[in-house]
Amino acid sequence: MDKYLISNDIQLCYQDLGDSSKPAILLIAGLGEQLGEWPTNFCNLLVEHGYRVIRYDNRDIGLSDKMSEQPYSLNDMADDAAGLLDALALEGAHVVGMSMGGMIAQILTAEHPSRVRSLCSIMSSSGKPGLPKPTTPVQAIMAKKTDGSINGFIENWVAGKQLIDSPAYPAKNSVLYARAKSNCERSYNPGGYMRHLNAIYSNGSRVSLLEKIDCPTLILHGTDDPLIPKECGEDTAKHIKGSRLELIDGMGHNLPQALHPHLCNSIVENIEKAERLKPAKQ
Repeated sequence: MDKYLISNDIQLCYQDLGDSSKPAILLIAGLGEQLGEWPTNFCNLLVEHGYRVIRYDNRDIGLSDKMSEQPYSLNDMADDAAGLLDALALEGAHVVGMSMGGMIAQILTAEHPSRVRSLCSIMSSSGKPGLPKPTTPVQAIMAKKTDGSINGFIENWVAGKQLIDSPAYPAKNSVLYARAKSNCERSYNPGGYMRHLNAIYSNGSRVSLLEKIDCPTLILHGTDDPLIPKECGEDTAKHIKGSRLELIDGMGHNLPQALHPHLCNSIVENIEKAERLKPAKQ
């Protein structure tokens, strides 16, 4: 069920799953992605492991406040995440971010270290200049202009997913079209995607921030990611002291259901390490 709170002076939409007395996992979504892009099956597996799971719409996407007249940065979005924890009266959480959400999670962990008990950065990057870029077809689909219609947006979204999703775990086109339609019915705000993209481009290198992180950290990355190549995950791990890198064969730039148990087990293992080092407080 969608709920709302005020964080960093804006309204965020979130969902709160599991027992509120359990240690919290905060899930931060990627570029232009609504909270539902953290699959419910994935979230439920984490709940079954004994955790409270919180997923939310980043600013300017989904049912959170739109920011059409107000420029913002990834740092602002990290402050949103910290404010969400404040609004929920949580001293800290285990933070998991994918893609752009991984970038936000990195900033949150470095700039608000007391709020993050463990970090998992999935299919993300340090932003260091010189790292491999998306493949040429992926760059082309990201830059492609549509006719401005919802149908045009859906066609482009599905074409993009066909390029970047895990090659070893392909989704049926009918499933992709149904997801795209459902997302647009919930909220259609293509301008938010572009402003998210601008926030990424303007952020630059996070290497100096990564070197400040000292909580248990897991880097998950697919070996077949054409959007953020695996070298970006390897570089992220290199700059976080004591982090563990796990490369997953056949995984692209998504969270295929077949991999949910494996991904969740790895995340929980990292969380349990943090819980042993520093008992959670709620």
